[in-house]
Amino acid sequence: MIGMMLSYGASGFLPTQQLPVVRSGRACSQVAMLSPAQEKKAERLEQVQGLMSDKALAFAVRSESIPVNALNELRQKIPEGVQMQCIKNTIMRRAVGAEGLERFNAIAGGDGRKDFDVTRKSNYWFFVPEDKMRESVDLWNDWANENKKEGGEIIGGLFGGDLLDSKGVVEVSKLPTKQELMGQTAIMLKKMPATIAQRLKAADATRIARVIKEAQGQKLGRAVSMMKEKLPEA
Repeated sequence: MIGMMLSYGASGFLPTQQLPVVRSGRACSQVAMLSPAQEKKAERLEQVQGLMSDKALAFAVRSESIPVNALNELRQKIPEGVQMQCIKNTIMRRAVGAEGLERFNAIAGGDGRKDFDVTRKSNYWFFVPEDKMRESVDLWNDWANENKKEGGEIIGGLFGGDLLDSKGVVEVSKLPTKQELMGQTAIMLKKMPATIAQRLKAADATRIARVIKEAQGQKLGRAVSMMKEKLPEA
């Protein structure tokens, strides 16, 4: 009886403590908590990927020796829709490898060309939509020349899944935009009916002339045959 009471008291009156259950397997592995520094990096990575989501071109310039006042002046001239930010190389290498950003993943994993690796030193990155590529590249080059910035040339860029050097970025910026291509196509389509009509008209005239000539030849042939029938044989 006493043993039963003790047993009851141990189980009924004392607070119960749930022992941790240890399980094995991937399904029960605990997720590691991010430190504040890691959370900050994750937020920055997401922010950079958001900047790149609707852009066509990204190009980099060295950030050394740019005076603050000159930098503020440059920012005021940047076209609407263009983003200019100083981004750490590790963040940039991770950002370009994201799904949906294949047009920028030429440096994913840091395997860019060594002669103009755009993920070395400290860089400012320009993220540019398609219709502002030419304007943005010209803006930087003009600004660098006006401020006589040493080493102010564009280091390289990313476009269409390719890693570009400075010359490549300039060449890409000169490509016609979709709007320009649509305008050129509209002009071609507008001129096309008249051109086609002229060609059809010329083709019809040639065909008619050929038919008339053939008809005339047939009439002449029949006339010669008729004359042969009427003339006595020699």
